[in-house]
Amino acid sequence: MSRTLHTDPYHRRATRRPAEVAVRVRAARPGFVHPASPADIRRLLAFFGPAATYGLRGVELRQRPGPGFAVAALRVPGIVRLFEQPEPPWVLPGRLGPPDLARLRRAGAVVSPGPTATEVGWPGHSLRDFVLFDGLMHEIGHHVVQHAANKHRTAAMRTADHERRADAYAARARAEATRW
Repeated sequence: MSRTLHTDPYHRRATRRPAEVAVRVRAARPGFVHPASPADIRRLLAFFGPAATYGLRGVELRQRPGPGFAVAALRVPGIVRLFEQPEPPWVLPGRLGPPDLARLRRAGAVVSPGPTATEVGWPGHSLRDFVLFDGLMHEIGHHVVQHAANKHRTAAMRTADHERRADAYAARARAEATRW
């Protein structure tokens, strides 16, 4: 009886504690944008419900932490950070590898590889959807793994397995969101 809290499946525990997730915004720098608005984030989280938001303390729209390409990050416990993105079109140095090309194309980007650089265009809402699914829902996948395992400070599994689980979570979310 001492661990009865953990006898219920994760999704059942989540429905007992519905909560509004706080979305905080820091203005993007010149030349950058936050493709997903707080309203987009709230609407997506409401669509996926308590199973996605259980234990989530907040979502932050922030400036990039430094050079490089980051879409989002999870700060344990329960803070998802979505980073500003350069205004489209992007010009990325060098050639992208097949996994990166596939990921961008799956998100709806128009990718034009060149000899020294790759141009990435984002028609319509494709950049917003990229940030919401390949950023937000991927990091929520990490959060769900951590929270379900009750690991708030240490990794619940190997990094490769964690990434695989988060990718699968984001792919399922993208497939379900056709109704969104």
